[in-house]
Amino acid sequence: MTSVPETTPDHVRIIMNLNNPNGIQTVGYINPSSQSRPHNQEYQHQDARNGNKHQTSKPSGGRCSKPCLIGLGIGLAIGVLLVIAIAVPVGLTRSSSSGSSNTVTTNQVNSGTTSQVTTTTVNTTTNLQLVQNCIGQDISRQPVIIDTDVDIDDLWAILYLINVPTVDILAVTTVGDGFSVSSLSTGWTVANSVLTNIDSYLTSSSCLNQSTNIFLQPSPFDAVELIIYTLKYSQRPVDILVLGPFTNIAAAITRDRSIVSKIGTLYVSGGQFKSISDYPTLIPNPKLGIYPYLKKPPGTSYNVFLDLLAVQRVDDSGIKKYVAIPSSTQHQLPANINQVDMKLKALNITLSPFIYKLITSLANCTNQAESAISWWDNSAAQLMVQMQNNNTNGFCTTFENVESLYIISADSDQFFGQGLIDFQKTRPNTQGLSNYTICKEANADTFLTEFLTKISSNNLYSCETTYRNRFDIKLQSCLATYGFA
Repeated sequence: MTSVPETTPDHVRIIMNLNNPNGIQTVGYINPSSQSRPHNQEYQHQDARNGNKHQTSKPSGGRCSKPCLIGLGIGLAIGVLLVIAIAVPVGLTRSSSSGSSNTVTTNQVNSGTTSQVTTTTVNTTTNLQLVQNCIGQDISRQPVIIDTDVDIDDLWAILYLINVPTVDILAVTTVGDGFSVSSLSTGWTVANSVLTNIDSYLTSSSCLNQSTNIFLQPSPFDAVELIIYTLKYSQRPVDILVLGPFTNIAAAITRDRSIVSKIGTLYVSGGQFKSISDYPTLIPNPKLGIYPYLKKPPGTSYNVFLDLLAVQRVDDSGIKKYVAIPSSTQHQLPANINQVDMKLKALNITLSPFIYKLITSLANCTNQAESAISWWDNSAAQLMVQMQNNNTNGFCTTFENVESLYIISADSDQFFGQGLIDFQKTRPNTQGLSNYTICKEANADTFLTEFLTKISSNNLYSCETTYRNRFDIKLQSCLATYGFA
């Protein structure tokens, strides 16, 4: 067989003779050179089907026959389809990116042919990062969301936290703002007499006698919406302090489960963590109360009882860590006025008249016995700060890690809303347990010292001096500028 002159793919074409039953192919040069390419070079081809040798000559004139044109057309169509198949997914991938890009087009000369080469540099700054940068969050402090039912002890907790330098309160949301309703109605309602006394605590002439700022603007977001966006756009995981029913938190998680990974620790005020072995029987007794309940079953916590289904949803959501100060531990911290006065004297602290009346007037203004009042929600706030700072000398002196379950069945009668632990002793195969770290023992003197010291400082670290610098207001402005992630 005669050797074929050295060529490149650009110089050679193979012409398939579709009318030749023997499958003979013709090889021809597209750009023949008279000095380096023979005009009538003959080639032999082995027919793959019958082993016969044939000799062919390059067609004169270098023109492409009709079958050649058909072959080129088919090849061109296949090439176009391949380009589309590759380019469309790439285009879709690029257009779905939330980042921006810069495109530079240059001319490249190769073998006498000019072609365009496009270089794309992708800017990986996403809408999420743009909004975060726009907000300018102080990441040196621990961000916190306070979800509250706005009782008086909630005000004590907020007063304490705004004076803690390591805490950055991003949002205060309220349960019962018109958007959040109980996930599981119990039929129980708070007496109007109690609500009236709470609502008038600050403004009543017989109580604190304070005027309100009627020009103070609430958040442009509703409670659930603010929880979701605060978690999503915070540059750090956010701790949540739950001072009321879990309704808002459960609703936020149900609406957008991606926020769970942005929750640092969930701190809970109240709740019950009672050993299952403390119950002589777990057989419901209808004589002790049936669902729906007109009053809270003994031993349960109001924050749990008012929306038990929300507690179950939050406990099972996959939050990294749960911490609680049970109601039984809060009872170790009585809100006793004599103790407050003695501690103020010992610390040489003078509170402003307003602050002093705010923390000492609850029994008088709500017609309750002083012995019935404890430092409820502010103890949960103080526990949060103690754990955030790994303070081994804080007021909570004993911790316990437990697996907890709240009884949610309406058929459980007197056990409805009861929080149980120690299942491994009697019912080791119980499912749906939640891991909690609970404060078991508290030192009242240490607690009161920290509480009074902080609220007397009047540093107000989490109070912005201008409206536009509030986290929710900056968030709204930045979302309007850069859009949602």
